[in-house]
Amino acid sequence: METAMRAAGLAFRAIIALAALGMIGSGLVLLGEAGTNLLAAARAMLANDHAQSTISLVMKTIDECLFAVIITLLGAKVIASFVLAERVTAGDDLPSWIRPSEMGELKSTFCQAILVYLIVDFATDMATADSKLEPGYLVLPAAILLIAGALKLMPHGGAASGPQSETH
Repeated sequence: METAMRAAGLAFRAIIALAALGMIGSGLVLLGEAGTNLLAAARAMLANDHAQSTISLVMKTIDECLFAVIITLLGAKVIASFVLAERVTAGDDLPSWIRPSEMGELKSTFCQAILVYLIVDFATDMATADSKLEPGYLVLPAAILLIAGALKLMPHGGAASGPQSETH
């Protein structure tokens, strides 16, 4: 029975490791795409192409770089939290920002990352939008406000101090 549980635990760790490595790999692909967009923006700027296309390429590059960093860091945090042995993560070998802590902190970090991504995505959409805006463009800011409100209500809502963090 103990051997079966150990094998199931190792299989679970392997699945989590593959998913986290996929996150890190996706981040690297996004960084490559961002580099391609940045080169295209530089070419457009040097060729005096339409300014709107240059701005939209730069905003898209920022969007991709930001999301690449976010998913790469989250993938590293997932590996440190669920894949590596405790004796590896307990020492001073890992930076303090990647050492595993509570699951609530990981959820809070993920929600914060989604918020930042959505804000940058909205700014990108606004930079590339035509002058005629439709009411449908208000859906994303409303979603941002709802997610921010939910994050604030979470026990680990990102606030370093406050009544909730003092009681836990």
